[in-house]
Amino acid sequence: MKRILFSSFFIGLNFLVFAQFSWTKYEFNQVLQPGPDNFDIIAIGQPTVLFEEGTIKMWYAGVGNDMKARLCYATSTDGINWTKHGVVMEVGGDGEWDRGWIDTPEVLKVPDGYYLSYYGDTIQQVAETNSAMGSAYSADGITWTKDPENPIFTKSEIGEWDGTWVESAALYWDDVEEQIVMWYNGMDTATWQLGIGVATSPDGTTWTRYVGNPVIIHGIWGEPDDMWCGTPAVLYRNDKFEMWYSGTAAEDYSVELEGFENVSICYATSEDGYNWAKYEGNPLFDTYTEPHNPDADLGGPWAPDVIYNESTETFMMWYEAHGGTSNYGFSLATAPLDVSEINRVKPGKNLVLYPNPVIDYLNIQQDNFISAEIYNLQGKLLIESNSSKIDVSELASGVYLLTISTKNGVITKKIVKN
Repeated sequence: MKRILFSSFFIGLNFLVFAQFSWTKYEFNQVLQPGPDNFDIIAIGQPTVLFEEGTIKMWYAGVGNDMKARLCYATSTDGINWTKHGVVMEVGGDGEWDRGWIDTPEVLKVPDGYYLSYYGDTIQQVAETNSAMGSAYSADGITWTKDPENPIFTKSEIGEWDGTWVESAALYWDDVEEQIVMWYNGMDTATWQLGIGVATSPDGTTWTRYVGNPVIIHGIWGEPDDMWCGTPAVLYRNDKFEMWYSGTAAEDYSVELEGFENVSICYATSEDGYNWAKYEGNPLFDTYTEPHNPDADLGGPWAPDVIYNESTETFMMWYEAHGGTSNYGFSLATAPLDVSEINRVKPGKNLVLYPNPVIDYLNIQQDNFISAEIYNLQGKLLIESNSSKIDVSELASGVYLLTISTKNGVITKKIVKN
């Protein structure tokens, strides 16, 4: 993710922000395609982009003729015309955890260079293999040194929300806490649904998962992300976090295609990076938003990354898509910098918990309640409930964390059991 600061003005329950909700697909997508050289001749995917001193720098996964994915690099001055610079980080050697696949890169600018998070595997993403996340460092963004502690972030135990695989990081450096914040995809083995969680690290090697994960879950039936929500891109501006992510709906799944006929770009905001409110106008755009190009739009927009170009006062988004029988490439969409008045929707609005402290039954009153979970302070899940009245009589006396999933995001509160 990239950090951008602007000013904000608060008026009552609404606030004025420099917003971006009018996205337009580039008429001549795709802007970057596989090949012609062998290093990415089969497919390209998961772009991560930085804008530095007039140059747009992109790192991406490129699949070669040997069906291995490597970290590749390209540059552009306009986001449309790109110059490829080839492979900048190879897969691991024989016996190493990332010997077959490097994917979902995310590059964070740090004071002395660049920090990279990436997904690695022995072969292409298969849940039963050694899928995990690694990191690397580069002084120039071209020559990379992998962390000797790799993999530094692994999937949870089977049955957890991220027990199938973890991937697709979005990164932010927190100056106050002096730590890296990472939002990432997790997949649930039981439901095969994607969610987004958060973890933090003081050094980029040792990571701590947030006990309230996942912080963004799929929507309710009929919403554009009622099946999957993932591949987040995050900016920090106007003293808040903004997230763009890909969403898919169950009704759009095609057995014939073995995939989703329609994919959406959705948007959410957060004041702290943990409690997120989805934009009520989602999706921002989808596969069939005009101008629709059947030779470039299928399977996307997936895996977006977003920057703000100050010189043109334009938001720019690159994302994956393909043309049915053609291979994956990158398309571009843009949005102007507009001043818009947006209703401020907080996940915790109208929340009432009673009694707290509690002896036997905890009651939750909150608009758009979906479900609740109770954890101990060590992060162990103790109770799951789809009811707003939860029996806690079997819990020992003490302090617990309650996470409430709502239509507008996830709320975390402390409760006391007497």
